[in-house]
Formats: sequence, structure tokens, C-alpha cells
Amino acid sequence: MGAKAGNKGKSRGRPRKNNIPQGQGQPKQPSQKTQGKDLLFILDIGTRSVIGVAGRLEEGMLRVLCVESAEHSERAVVDGQIEDIEQTARIAGQVKSRMEQALGLTLTEVHVAAAGRVLKTEHVVCQMELDDQRPVGAKELAALESMAIQKAYQDLVSSLEEGDNTDFCSVGHTVVGYQLDGYSFSTLSGHKGKLAGVDLIATFLPSEVVESLYTTMSMLGLSIASMTLEPIAAMNAVVPKELRLLNIALVDVGAGTSDIAVADRGSICGYTMATVAGDEVTERVMQELLVDFSMAEQIKFAASAGTETIEYTDILGFPAAITLAELTEKLEPTIQDLAHKIAQGILNINDTAPKAVFMVGGGSRTPGLCALVAQALDIDDKKVAIGGNNYMKRQIIADPQYLSAEYATPIGIAVTAMTAGNGENFAVSLNGSRLQLLGRTMTVMEALRRGGFQYGQIMGRSGKSVVFEYNGQRRIARGELPTLAEIRVNGALAGLSTPLQAGDEIYFLPAVDGADAAPLVSDVADRWETFQVELFGQAVEAGTQATVNGVLSEGSRRVRQMDQLEVRQVETVGELLEAIGFPGWEEDVTLNGIPCTGPDQPLRPGDRIELDPGSPRGEELLPKPPAPVPEAPPPQDSPRPEPAGGIRVTLNGRGLDLPGREDGGQYQLFDLFNYLDIDPSHPRGTIVLRRNGAEAASYLEAIQDRDQVEIYWSQDLEQLM
Repeated sequence: MGAKAGNKGKSRGRPRKNNIPQGQGQPKQPSQKTQGKDLLFILDIGTRSVIGVAGRLEEGMLRVLCVESAEHSERAVVDGQIEDIEQTARIAGQVKSRMEQALGLTLTEVHVAAAGRVLKTEHVVCQMELDDQRPVGAKELAALESMAIQKAYQDLVSSLEEGDNTDFCSVGHTVVGYQLDGYSFSTLSGHKGKLAGVDLIATFLPSEVVESLYTTMSMLGLSIASMTLEPIAAMNAVVPKELRLLNIALVDVGAGTSDIAVADRGSICGYTMATVAGDEVTERVMQELLVDFSMAEQIKFAASAGTETIEYTDILGFPAAITLAELTEKLEPTIQDLAHKIAQGILNINDTAPKAVFMVGGGSRTPGLCALVAQALDIDDKKVAIGGNNYMKRQIIADPQYLSAEYATPIGIAVTAMTAGNGENFAVSLNGSRLQLLGRTMTVMEALRRGGFQYGQIMGRSGKSVVFEYNGQRRIARGELPTLAEIRVNGALAGLSTPLQAGDEIYFLPAVDGADAAPLVSDVADRWETFQVELFGQAVEAGTQATVNGVLSEGSRRVRQMDQLEVRQVETVGELLEAIGFPGWEEDVTLNGIPCTGPDQPLRPGDRIELDPGSPRGEELLPKPPAPVPEAPPPQDSPRPEPAGGIRVTLNGRGLDLPGREDGGQYQLFDLFNYLDIDPSHPRGTIVLRRNGAEAASYLEAIQDRDQVEIYWSQDLEQLM
């Protein structure tokens, strides 16, 4: 008989059939109602599972209304980073759907936390001049902290090794303290002064990590209302502000990573992470007891619950049992290594051992882990303990099972969102929806991408071109240029590179794709003038004549890809007779009853060409002119004139002609995405941009005539090497 499930890593608890806290009633039927501003929806995307929490604000506390969770069927999240966006979105979508059914409404905004194995922190001090006649308000504080985060970002970029082009985004920050005219303050709100300062720690993750989270939420129809860092969230749930006057560490032991935060003198003063966690212990159980991953998790859970004798079934199907003492002895080397790396992470950001350590997350209950962490830090065993509900219940009203170490992060995300006012101070508005700023100066382009808009909606796509052959020469009929998007920031016209500040309001009207090219034979001909004459008793077209793929065609025939056109002017008697293959004419034809004087005799509308009655060859010369092959004429849209000033570039080794822009502006690198099969919603690594052999600064970099441009996914190149 197998033991019950145990550590779920970042899942922080075993899924339950009924996740509605006691007293909240049964699930309601779905309705058309949407999420209100007083309802907080949280998704904790973990290595092992996804947890969703929904709650409503009541007198300064959060009442938890619904909790749901679902485990990943594949390794979609590795070490806290989303790697398989579609798989993660599928599991998160299951959680969202069940919660919507239980709540009877549609969820539209979500609060999330980021994590990852490449975590960077910067400690900065920043100052800003004030109007000393006005008290400091939320707007001024937001501007001050935003300046500090941007300074931290610049410091981070300058510290990167040469050739490291990783782009980072801020995923959380904490204020260590404020200064006003040289004096220290815990808050500046309401004070007056001339010079404000802030001492701040900002945390950054690679933009790919953040973008994958935004893309996943966008696939679910959710906008991200706020984002924090996982250890910040757990700290806010477990360690109240009054305890942060002490030097305290918090460790969130998940499945793939152990996230660490340290508080001192009233604020959080450092973050880090260790890329070891519960999975290492699970894998050791698998090796020692010859069981699969699921059974190893069950054994861990039984051990953490203190079960003296744990029964299980190995991979060969044989029942077995092991005592808790025996299991602990087998796992001790792995647990000791985990404890050592956690302790080293704490010391790296705290210099000395803290006064106490709170352990949270599903892996925190690993037998002996707390004692081994204390031993590694050389502090009393009683100073390292599981973070429980002692402080969580001061802020959260929920069933006791959710006020536990396993739910510290999802509950902490809710607490962070609740106490931060839903991130209003560090957000912009995009078409009425709130969008959180992420550290470095965000441009309109970045805001639109994070708001879920695709490249085609932002830039628009030119219509498809038609390539054909005209009298032996290759020609291209180009599709129409897109109707440009309309962008306004705070009511004023703006561009994609316009920088944004907290509180900005963006209005965005998506671009409209240009129409595909649909040229007619008469459109592409250098000259198209036709008239009728009578030839040997039959009405035929003279003037411009065309064949398409060897078949005589009318001018209303649509030109398609790779068609071969032959166009010629039939304006004399000789040219008309040659066109029908007439074998001779001097003594055989008349024009309007008069013998022709020569092949260059011009034709006019209504002319009559007949066989001379005295011709010795008679009726045998009469040809049967081929009848045109008409097509139903399409709508007669007037072709748009192609602007002058086009350029030619080489894109991934192939020549590309770009027509002049109607607005007279320059082409930029993002315009070339219209000619590539690159879908940003299905990334294959990072997008590599090169112009004339050098790394491009951004998508907005202008391109010139004869430029050599390369745009491709990094993984595509790796597969070729």
C-alpha cells in the first residue's frame, strides 16, 4: 500500500477535490459576470504545479474564496522558469477554468510572482528634487522609486561581462529607507522638503523569463495586474513588518529552487536563490528505494508527516516498507548538501548568520532539514523553524489548511498585491487596462507586447506580393502597405520608442494589414488600349493583346503567382495578320474594301479587313482566330501608385526590395518581420538581430539601402551547429 503524496515542490500542497474553504458554499454555475476590482486573483506558477487563489478584500484583510491547483504532466517549468509556454498555459487554464466555475464569473486580471535561476540584485541610492511648497504624495514617491530602479538597471547592465547581451527586467524591489533633506525617514508621504532620497534594492530576471510569464497569461486572456518576486511574496506572508527589525531569513524550498530573502532593520535587504530544492531529495529516494517519481513523492510526504513505518511499492511491483529512521539515514547526505547550499546562500547576502530562519514551501518539511540548516549556520536548532499560520492569519481569512508553509507563496502574492494597492503607483494604463512597469524605462513597444498585442497588430503587415514574368522579365506586384496603428500617450501622438512613466495612459488602435496584391493583366501592362476591328467577318480585339501562360487573355484576367505574360501592341494590318498566323497579305487582303498598301498601314476602331475576292488562294487562307478566354472581372479597384524612394536589403542571405514608404519615413528592423516566419508567441530561444554583421541595438533601429540583415531564433542556429 502506497503512502500518501508528499512534497509537491512549488505546488505547496496536494490538490483537493473541493478547494472552497468551509462556509463558502458549493461551486456556482458559470455566468457572464466579470472580475471586479475588489477581487484578487493569484496564480503561482511552480516547477511542479500551478496554484490559483481568489479572495475578496474585507476590512483590510483578504478572505480566501477559492483555491485550486493542478500538476504539470510534463517538465514545463524548470527551476522556476517557464520553458514550455503552451503546456504551462494549458495547466494554468485548467486552474482558471475551475475557479471561474466555482466563483460564477470570468477572471480577467491576475497577480503573479516570478522566479528563476538567473537572479540579479542591485543596491542603489537615488535622489530627486522636490517642490518644497507641496507635500510628498504617491506620485512623487513612485517617480523617486522608479528613478532608483532605472539607475539599478543601468548599474546592472554596466556590470555585465563584455559580450553578455542579456536583457533584464525588474521583478521586484524593496525600500530600505528614505531621506529628506539629509534626514532619515521610514516614509516621506505628507512631508515637505527640497531633496528626497531613497535607498532601494531592485531585483532583476532575464526578460525572456518575464516575457514567457506575460505570454502565458495572455494566452489565457489575462492581464497581469502586478508582479512580485517569490521570496518577497513569501516574506510578506510569513514575516510581518514589525519582525523585520530583526535580522531574519526566509527560505522558500520548492521543487526546483530554494528562494531566499533576508530582512534587517525594518526592511528586506537581500534576495538570492539556490538551484537545489525538493527534487534532489525526491531523486535520492528514487535511487535508494527503486521507486518512480510519484511514489518517491508519496514517501517524502509520509516521512514529513512523521510516519514511523512507510509502506510503498517499488518499480518491479513488489511491496516494501522502511522505517523513518532508516529513510532519514539514507537521505542524510542529500539533505545535508541542500542545507549547506541554503546556508551558503543566506551568508552570501547577509555576511553573518541571521537571528532566525523561517522555512516555507513544500520542501521545508523534509525530515531533518531545519536542524541541518541550523547546524550549517552554527545557530541554535530552535532558531530555524517552519513558517506557519501565526502571522498569516493576521492578514488572511481562510480555511486553516491554506494558512501553512506549503501555501506561503500564493498567499504571499495576495498579501503583496493587497498591501501594495494593486500596483497602481508602478503601472501604466493600456486602453483602460492596468499594466505594471518592469524596472528599466519601458517603451510603448514593450508595453504593447506585454499587453498581449502581436507584432502584426502593432506594425501591420504588408499585403502579399505577386511575382510573375512579363515579356521574359521578372516583375513583382506588391501588396498594399498597412494602415499604421494610432498611438497616443496621455492624449498626445506617440511612437513605438516613446518612453513611459508611471501613471501614463496609452491609447492604441491596432494597425490594419495591407490588402494582398491582386493585379489584372491590364494593370501590369506597360500600355493597355484596345479597340475592335472586323477580321475576315469576325470581330476581334486590336491594340494591346496579351497571352497568359500561352492562352490569349482579356485585360480583366487576374494575374497569379508565377504567371507568364506576353504583351504586345497590335496597331497595324501587318501586326494583326502576324498575330493570327496569316501566311501572306500583299495580294490577298483589303482594308475597308481597298487593297492594303503595306504591313505598316495603321488600324483604327471599326476597320474591316477582308480577303481580296480576286485572291488565287481563296477561302483556304481564311484562319480561325482564337477566341479569348474571358474571366469574370473582379472589382475594379484602382491600383495605388507605388511611392518612390524604395531600398534593397539582404535579409538572411536573400535580396529583398522594399518600396518607398507613403509617409516618407525610414524602414526599421521590425518591418522585416513581415517577410519572416517568426512567431513570437512560440519562441525558440531568443531572437537574434544583426545589421551589417553587428548586434542591433533594438527592433527600432533604422535600416538603409544595401544593408545586410540577419533575423533568426537562437535555437535554430544551435541546431545547425
